[in-house]
Amino acid sequence: MNYNQLLFSQLRLVAVKTTDKELTDEALVKSMTVNEELVNLGYTLSPSDIATLACSDSMGGFVARVREYIGDVKADPMYPDFPNQVMAMDEATFRFHQMLHYLSTYGIERFTGQRVSKGWLPEMEKTEKTEQDTPLLSAKVLGLIDEKDKFITPYTKILSKTERMDDKERMMILECLKNLTTEQISGVTVTFKQNLLDVFNTIFTAAELDSAQKLEALHAVCQHTGDVWKCMDFALTRAGFHFKTSQKRLIVKLLESYPIDDFKANLILSNKKGERTLLMLKFIDFNEYSRSREHKAAVASFRNGDLRSWESRAKYLVSSKNPSALGYYIQRPGIMIRHLTYLLRNGYKADLIYKLLFEKATQLKIQTLVSLANHFERPAEVWESDERFNEALVLSIMINQLLMRRFMACNTPFRGKKVYVDERDFDLDESAIRVVDKSAEGGYIRSGLAYKIPEGVSRIRFFVYWNDEQRVDIDLHSSAKGLNGENIHVGWNSQYKTDEMVFSGDITHSDAAEYIDIDLDKASTSVSYVSANINIFSGYSTFAEIDECFVGAMAVDKVGEEIALYDPKNCFFTHYLTGKYRTINYGYVDLQHRVIVFDGVRNKGGGYYDTYARNNAFNVNKYLNVLFKGQWATRVDTREEADVVLVMGKPTDDKEVSLIDNNFFMG
Repeated sequence: MNYNQLLFSQLRLVAVKTTDKELTDEALVKSMTVNEELVNLGYTLSPSDIATLACSDSMGGFVARVREYIGDVKADPMYPDFPNQVMAMDEATFRFHQMLHYLSTYGIERFTGQRVSKGWLPEMEKTEKTEQDTPLLSAKVLGLIDEKDKFITPYTKILSKTERMDDKERMMILECLKNLTTEQISGVTVTFKQNLLDVFNTIFTAAELDSAQKLEALHAVCQHTGDVWKCMDFALTRAGFHFKTSQKRLIVKLLESYPIDDFKANLILSNKKGERTLLMLKFIDFNEYSRSREHKAAVASFRNGDLRSWESRAKYLVSSKNPSALGYYIQRPGIMIRHLTYLLRNGYKADLIYKLLFEKATQLKIQTLVSLANHFERPAEVWESDERFNEALVLSIMINQLLMRRFMACNTPFRGKKVYVDERDFDLDESAIRVVDKSAEGGYIRSGLAYKIPEGVSRIRFFVYWNDEQRVDIDLHSSAKGLNGENIHVGWNSQYKTDEMVFSGDITHSDAAEYIDIDLDKASTSVSYVSANINIFSGYSTFAEIDECFVGAMAVDKVGEEIALYDPKNCFFTHYLTGKYRTINYGYVDLQHRVIVFDGVRNKGGGYYDTYARNNAFNVNKYLNVLFKGQWATRVDTREEADVVLVMGKPTDDKEVSLIDNNFFMG
């Protein structure tokens, strides 16, 4: 994927060349016409962006660019008039076609040793697709960004989030770093330490920057020497544990650019980290390049074992039941909250822990609190015993109160305001906010959010298209859980159709497509959910190696020989798979709540089934209720009485605020 595609898929933005042209009626009409074409692709611009496009030099070819970013299914399935041809076919015919296709690829390669690029496909009638399905989903709002800001704005937006980047965001940041100045990089604070690793290593190894520029930029992005040690470890590993002399000098200068108290405090946070720090000191030849007596003396004390880690001191106090343990822990409230169960199980009272944390709540990270809320707010049957459930209940209440206290310190657009939540396209009770468990595949609409399936939709269609210069075999499967607990599976090595689902046929070469349709009316009376799994059967080890693997989930109303199988305007979500794994649980349909969710989680077992364990007990609506209490905001029932309207996607007017663009106000 190129950078412009990533800008579109991750942030739902398109870069345009803005000008100082005066807005004319003629240009505005042309821009509105362009927007009508855009709506046919499932997207729309806000009124202000329609005016921006009218005054830009990017109106010509704009829709063609967006169409390219959206993605396409460029090949027919095995049965091009799917699903009717498959539904009318008997099993003997379907299996015979399947065996002939396998023989023409795997069979020929095995018996002759010759490479096969294309396999045999049945000669099936293909009707010209002259009709599109009716529009079934709301058009998604697309934002415009000035061409000159297309690197600094995403860089700032992504790295200002207190949340780990997904794989595609990381790709964007690496491209941004190639196009930003040292001053621009230095002006952005990286708030989540794991994200700092790629930024640090890119600056550290940049050939176009001299030593002074690197030192300035690295000192700006690393807030303390603890960041430097973490990033140095990352860079050293990728360099094969060998730094050049200039790199060693740079690292030592960087470490000594921080105050001695900061340097000493971060030498040995834990015994395990201390051992790693000793190893890194050796690889950078610290004593040889050090020019600070204080820093050199601190390293000598560390090597002689005179420094004790913060963690070892904390554990000693807890193990000895020392009453001062909590006072010591609260010096680092972020660590204390992550060690809640450890402290409770060692006899420290929940009310005292809560009192100490409440006073320090403004120092806690919202994403940590949300992650803990997701973990502890679960049904009783999830926990192993009544004792664990009671503990979890206490912690859940505590976390919710701390989260509300943390929100009191936030400055959001709806502090003290009347707020209307626009739930038009999403079911917020069925939506989860994923933090540490979000999908690595990314996308503007994040994993865990539940789309409402509109009443006019009769089918959900999962699809995959792939292509590569060599033969690659991608498989699409669906598994369902029956209302009585039985497993139902559709795919190449199982049933090809059931009362609820139908499969388009297994193709084992590149430039191919597979589909699975789910009949919602039939499925709603027999199954609780249906999930889709995509995996690489052969050709490569990971999706990252494949030239193109385009997947998605689509709403369908009409089926017939003349109806197009793929229609971008009716896609709930689509993705180009680029992850370093070979199997993914892509998404699932909850039939009883009539929602569809992008899952995007790697199936670590490598099989076609995965345990259905969606945890949305701490759902988006509960999150918003805590947020509103912390902001002294009142939730109202209509747009008209609201001061602020919360939407999931991009805003269309000044009254609307986007939850996604503001990262759910997690920083």
